[in-house]
Amino acid sequence: MPNENQEKTSDTSTSTDSDFTADLQFNEFDHITQEDFDDLIIDLDVPKNKAELLVSILQQWNFLKENVRISEYRKWQNVLVQFYKMEGGLVACTDIDGLMQTLGINHYPLDSRLCTYSCSLSLKAVLLHNGNTLPYIPVSNAMRNMESYENMKIL
Repeated sequence: MPNENQEKTSDTSTSTDSDFTADLQFNEFDHITQEDFDDLIIDLDVPKNKAELLVSILQQWNFLKENVRISEYRKWQNVLVQFYKMEGGLVACTDIDGLMQTLGINHYPLDSRLCTYSCSLSLKAVLLHNGNTLPYIPVSNAMRNMESYENMKIL
């Protein structure tokens, strides 16, 4: 039974407890915008196919604003493809400065180094920042090639 000093503030409660009042202010939230969702996907490093699944689920649960689109994640690579060329089994970046500018990274060639590595199926090269404060940038990938003097010349 409520105290005489307590005031009953809402009759919208569906609870059988006479002291319970629903705080509807916390039941409402701002829906996620396209920009916020894009930031979330980038921060969590979610792959394209998983981002499409996540946005679909969040739309079903009504957590997203109406203008958030799934198709945004099918176009990520389109901006970057122009900086790479493919010949045979080799894919290589032909414009590192343009790629870095598009990614919003100030590129100073003396501040980075080329790192190559291979596994049983491919030979890869990435550009590493000397201070390791920037992400690595893939600059070449030779499928079905192992590390050899001849393949290193191609890179």
